[in-house]
Amino acid sequence: MSNPLRVIVTASMMATLANWQLGITIPLVVLEQSNSPAVALLTFALRGAAYAFSPLLGAVIDRFDQRAVFILAQFQQAACIALLALSPNGWVGGGLLLFSGVGAVASTITSQFVLVPKFIDPEGRDTAVAKLMAALEVARVVGLLVGGVAISWQGSTFSLVTVIGLYAAAGTVALLLPRVVTPAPQAGLFASLGVGFRWLRKPDLLWLVVTMAAVNLSIGQLEAVLVTVFDQKGLAALVVSLLLGLGLAVSAVASRLTPVLLPSWPAERRILLSQVAVLVSMGLIATPLIPLTALGYVILSFATGFNNVVSITYRQNLIPIDIAGRVNSVIRMIITGTVPLSGFLYAWASHFDGFLFWLPALLILGVAVAAWSGHSFRSAADPIAPVVK
Repeated sequence: MSNPLRVIVTASMMATLANWQLGITIPLVVLEQSNSPAVALLTFALRGAAYAFSPLLGAVIDRFDQRAVFILAQFQQAACIALLALSPNGWVGGGLLLFSGVGAVASTITSQFVLVPKFIDPEGRDTAVAKLMAALEVARVVGLLVGGVAISWQGSTFSLVTVIGLYAAAGTVALLLPRVVTPAPQAGLFASLGVGFRWLRKPDLLWLVVTMAAVNLSIGQLEAVLVTVFDQKGLAALVVSLLLGLGLAVSAVASRLTPVLLPSWPAERRILLSQVAVLVSMGLIATPLIPLTALGYVILSFATGFNNVVSITYRQNLIPIDIAGRVNSVIRMIITGTVPLSGFLYAWASHFDGFLFWLPALLILGVAVAAWSGHSFRSAADPIAPVVK
């Protein structure tokens, strides 16, 4: 397995399997111990809270061997979950989850935004990212299934042991990556943190962050919302889970097909097309008819799978490799930080009925599309060129 992309995809799939299996196991373990759904959800949310540290992680990633960072991130998560399985109840487990989330953030930034552009030439990145994202979507579906089967078969402890094994396997596979040359740091650690924030002043990145943060605010917690909506409409839990699984599968197909879908279009226009599709699909979801809601979710899944590949490649080609960790960590802190806020948005809108419940998300999506549309048409005459160092 000497092909760097194959190694990255394989290791990332194993880590993603572990991530999604953990997403089922931890809430169930905490729920069993505390008998409180709120405590269960808040405890697992500590994994995501690690994105608050992503700018510091980005500075670290750019200063050290990114291959080593990617490998250590997998073993660090394995160690945290192993200690979690042995730890007593209480704040110790929450701290270990938070610390494991730091490894997850470092793994994602390093694999998608540093190692892929480091090993893959600009002309091949679209296809490389498509393969990676499609594989990760498949891993998410399998992770959900494996988690449920493991818990049903042998219980939560066995499921945690499986998660530990998957992270350790991901780190072992990552050892096959070729060594990379890391430029010597030109400034102190804290001084270099400002690089990521200064790059956000560039219009191409600034407008991308604004529009993607707005989209995540609108649909970041959509799956959880749909679970409650479909339940209120009388759909069986099995039907709902199959529909959500179908969405992940459609997203995987879209990711894989992205390189052959309108390849001659500028990246800005392809991103705009995906956002318009998300807006239209949310309009279908907002209807009272279950078939249209389901159709809207499938269309939205395809559009987001397509957008993920295009937007990641767009950033890879725009940001120099030697500062990719710092810049992308700041971007992900903002974009990913709006995902939990999406839950608060829908919680606030829950006192509205029917179409009004969806109206705030639709308005925010409309603003996102309008903002990116303006930037897209302004930059159409001067498309970005790949930047490689």
